[in-house]
Amino acid sequence: MDDAEVPNENHENSKRKLEKTILDNFSKLVNKHENVRVKSASNLLKYLVENDDSEKGEIELKYALKRLVRGLGAQAFEAKAGFYATLMALIHVHPNIKTNEILELIKTELHKSGKNSDAENADICVGQVLACGAIIRGNLWAKTEPNIQEEVLNLLVAASKERSYLKLFGYSFIEDLIKSIPNLFKNKCLMAIISTEIEKNWDDQSLDSLYLLLVVKEMWPNVYKKSKLKQFLETSDIICDDSLKKLCNILMAIPRATSLNHPIYNVIVTSLSPNIVSKFFDELSTHLRIPNRNRLLVYIKIVTNFLSHILNKSQFFIHIPDLITKNFVIQLLGYFRTFKGKQRDKEYNNAVQTLFNTLIEVLKTSSAESNVKISIIKKFLFDPGTFIFEKVTKSKIIQQITLSLDMQGIKTLASVYRGVTDGTERINSENESEIWLNNDRLYGAHLLIKLLNMPTMKLENEWKLEQLKFLLQISLLREQSGMNVGRELAETVKLAFFGALDLKLSKLDELHTILMDLVQYLDEKLNPENLETVLRTSISEETYQLWKKTLQTVENIKKSQKKSDITSVFLTLFLHMALQLFNDMKLATDSLNELFSCYERVEQDGKTRSKRKSITVKEDENNPHWLEVVIDLFLNLLSHNSHLLRSVINSVFPHLCKFMTATTINQILSVLDPQNEENPLSKGESDDSESEVEDEENSETEEELSHSEDEENSDDEDDEDNEDNKNETGLDKLRMALHHALSNGTNHSDDEILGDVFRQYRPNHGKRKKQTKDQEALTHFRLRVLDLVDIYLDSNPSMLLALEIMLPLLQAVEFSVRDEHQKPLNERLGKILKKLLGLKTFSDTNEVNDEILVDLLKSLLDKSSKNVLIVQEMGEQIADCCIFVVKCSEILRNSEGTKPKVRKHIKDKILEVISGELLEFFNKRDSLTPYVFFKNLIQISWEGNIGLATILLGFIFNDDIRQFKKNQVTELLKLFFSNQRFFSQFQHDIGDRMIEAQEEFSCKIIKFFRELCDEPDNKTVKERYICNLFNLLSALKQCPIDQSKINWSEIGECIREYRSYKSFSTDAKIAFNKLCKALGVSSVVQMKQQITKLPALISNNDKPNENGVVSKNEKKKKRKNNDSLKLKKATKQLRLESLSKGLIEGVNYQDDHTVSEEIKLT
Repeated sequence: MDDAEVPNENHENSKRKLEKTILDNFSKLVNKHENVRVKSASNLLKYLVENDDSEKGEIELKYALKRLVRGLGAQAFEAKAGFYATLMALIHVHPNIKTNEILELIKTELHKSGKNSDAENADICVGQVLACGAIIRGNLWAKTEPNIQEEVLNLLVAASKERSYLKLFGYSFIEDLIKSIPNLFKNKCLMAIISTEIEKNWDDQSLDSLYLLLVVKEMWPNVYKKSKLKQFLETSDIICDDSLKKLCNILMAIPRATSLNHPIYNVIVTSLSPNIVSKFFDELSTHLRIPNRNRLLVYIKIVTNFLSHILNKSQFFIHIPDLITKNFVIQLLGYFRTFKGKQRDKEYNNAVQTLFNTLIEVLKTSSAESNVKISIIKKFLFDPGTFIFEKVTKSKIIQQITLSLDMQGIKTLASVYRGVTDGTERINSENESEIWLNNDRLYGAHLLIKLLNMPTMKLENEWKLEQLKFLLQISLLREQSGMNVGRELAETVKLAFFGALDLKLSKLDELHTILMDLVQYLDEKLNPENLETVLRTSISEETYQLWKKTLQTVENIKKSQKKSDITSVFLTLFLHMALQLFNDMKLATDSLNELFSCYERVEQDGKTRSKRKSITVKEDENNPHWLEVVIDLFLNLLSHNSHLLRSVINSVFPHLCKFMTATTINQILSVLDPQNEENPLSKGESDDSESEVEDEENSETEEELSHSEDEENSDDEDDEDNEDNKNETGLDKLRMALHHALSNGTNHSDDEILGDVFRQYRPNHGKRKKQTKDQEALTHFRLRVLDLVDIYLDSNPSMLLALEIMLPLLQAVEFSVRDEHQKPLNERLGKILKKLLGLKTFSDTNEVNDEILVDLLKSLLDKSSKNVLIVQEMGEQIADCCIFVVKCSEILRNSEGTKPKVRKHIKDKILEVISGELLEFFNKRDSLTPYVFFKNLIQISWEGNIGLATILLGFIFNDDIRQFKKNQVTELLKLFFSNQRFFSQFQHDIGDRMIEAQEEFSCKIIKFFRELCDEPDNKTVKERYICNLFNLLSALKQCPIDQSKINWSEIGECIREYRSYKSFSTDAKIAFNKLCKALGVSSVVQMKQQITKLPALISNNDKPNENGVVSKNEKKKKRKNNDSLKLKKATKQLRLESLSKGLIEGVNYQDDHTVSEEIKLT
């Protein structure tokens, strides 16, 4: 920055002060950050105001003014903005600044020179415009003498003309001047300057001058009357019939892309009157005959602005369709079609989306009539002669307009779609011979079908029937008068017609009425003599007789006085299958024959059991019940990829749920069983291919193990490298799986065991081969069958059938977990299983007893049927199923119909099974029971938890329990004693049942801490365990049970004494302080002279960053690393124990395949 010499000041001392106070602020006015510029300007203004009265202040003010005016001609935009904003503020706070001072500075500091480059001269012109604008907007104009005003305005106009892009910039200040001084037109000198800019012939007008003319005419309509305008425009008005062509030429001829933001496009729409709108947009549209992106964007801009302008002006709504001209629609679609692949024009897409959103906003108003909306839809579809407008534009404009239609509007639109489908509606084309393509006619049929399920037409069943008859007529019957429907189109419309039968009706009776009328309408057209002439696809005589038999059965059902859910189901199925005779003859014929057989047996059952309220299900191996046949029929229909058949079955199946039996439920569930030999799901898995994959897996896994041998030699506490953890976690899981498998002592050979483990371990399991079409169809079939299970669970099933469903679902989940191609099936199974396990009431508990529940619980916890990796994946779901059985036992126990013997023993039997699992889990090294089962069980309100808690209390100080298992014990007990809901329900039932265990626990924990105090240097006890004990004691103390046998005072003394020997981490301190507060003792302890630190609760990697905060990503990483370290530590410990055990027992390693494999892993 150059130093400036201030006039009338030659003293060096004053110069230094000037530099110190002002110069530093100017350098920051060019900063690219706005907040820095604002702060610098504020500091500068504050200083100048504070020193305003002094002589030095006057000097500094003149210097600052000079620097600010000079800075307006800077090259950088940020600099111009900083200096202009500061100058404007300075003019407002300093009333003594005069216009002539700024004008003189403009002449001296912002003057062009031949020595400057074009860019520098352009920046100077910008500075001149900004300086003049500051005079106008800074309230200096009113205090300026007329001759100075004239000079400023001339300078502003002259500078604006220097560059084409500066004109609008300069005119914006003139616009401000006009709006701020309403009587400016009386100043002849100034008006003469303005008039030279706007009073031009149409040929000399530009966007900028036309914009200023529109502003002036709006401000002074009495000055620029029609007679005045005609003098220079040669037309009576700016917007009139004679001027439209020249006006539109100017509007569409934009010099550059940035002109799309020109304010004239906002002003012009406000000047349009209703009688000129159509002509204006027609003329504007003529410029779209030849593709041009910028012109198309201009048109979109004007249409969008006009729609926004008329939002609350209903007199314009009738002209909205005139905005959507044919040229516009064709160019709109044409430009979208130029995009290839993912190529997109963001500006164009945003402009079109804004237009569509504004159009929908206008059409949603109550003033928008249906005929206007339909005209717009026809413009979008008929002008380009294609129904793929939405597909090309990636929008839903047609659907959104349709949703805004009223009932009469939808009926009118339906007639339009019908005309397209049957060929009576013509394309908007100059070529009269141009007709709709079959694809467009089919699309029209689909749009017609969508109207059937519109919420507005919910009660219009008669109208829906008319549309279905129309579709039936052109798809099934030969050509009618006035219709031109070819065979190819008829076949595609036929598929659409049968899809249209999936009507969303609130009652089955309404569906029956519509289907009956359809069937009767078709039957009236048919007779044995005209089957080949009336139908497009003729049917045989046998099929026609089957059709007639079906209609007769339907009539019998309709005439039947007894109406029931069963008759509704059969009536629906007969009507749908009768129509299917003309779509899929073989499927319909087989289905109808089965339906006849079933319905006859239903009638027979009804006659023989007429005195009973409901039909009972009687199973006969040689003569299966009718419901079993119906379920087989349902499964057969669901095997077809038909949305209609799926919807039909889903609509009638709820009426059959109350008749379901274990047999029929198993019929459905057998489809989900991949091991069922009769199930097509298990086909295609040859032994040879499986063997090849198994060999490949074994070789891959052995190679990975060989590469990891060297990494396993270091201690687990020293191995904290993140990359090692990431690489070895998968191998650790494999080692754990191998260890569990080889130590279970099953009858299978080692090769079989290893092969099974390696097959489950395979990292890319399910990814080797792409799913075949048959397998994909099979997955979709399963998904459709799951609809039935889902519906049945909504029908308040019996407890027996709910339990029957649970195990097959769990087995299906296990199957789907193994293959990533089954992910959709896995997700659906998970949702249905969750719904099942969430059932709290059942229709009955008949046939369920204690033996069934105990056997089911044992089967869920059965180890021989589990694979360790599958258990890891499904641990949560297995646990939830076990808890569901426990909850069912409680419901059965409290049910009135339960036998006294069952009610007496069921809890004890369930508790015996779970207690055995609990003992095995904590005592056996290789238990596969998921820990989450005990964790979730201990938190529910089940009386058996008292017995489990008693067992757990004995585990805490049991030397046979490993340390990490003890941590789990303390966690489970903490959850138990924190279960307030449980104790509020069973507080009085606990009584003396836990007194003895509590007394023993009290003695042992006092002894434990006494021993720790006697050996302060003991490092075998981890801080995590101590922390868990503190939390357990806090929960126990706050538990509302009898604690008379617990010596809390001595416990408090012990833990305080122990605290004096140990330095705690933050978590341990929090747990200790919480316990002290619960015990009512002070947490402040006098520390011993020699204190020791417990083994770290948090690893070194968990240290906070420099700010003392651990980021979310770091926390996630630490948790992942800690989990990996725990897994590695556990597997290594197991390997060492296995080796030592083998040495002690004198195992021959050459002969023992199991141990030799474990040696390889180490």
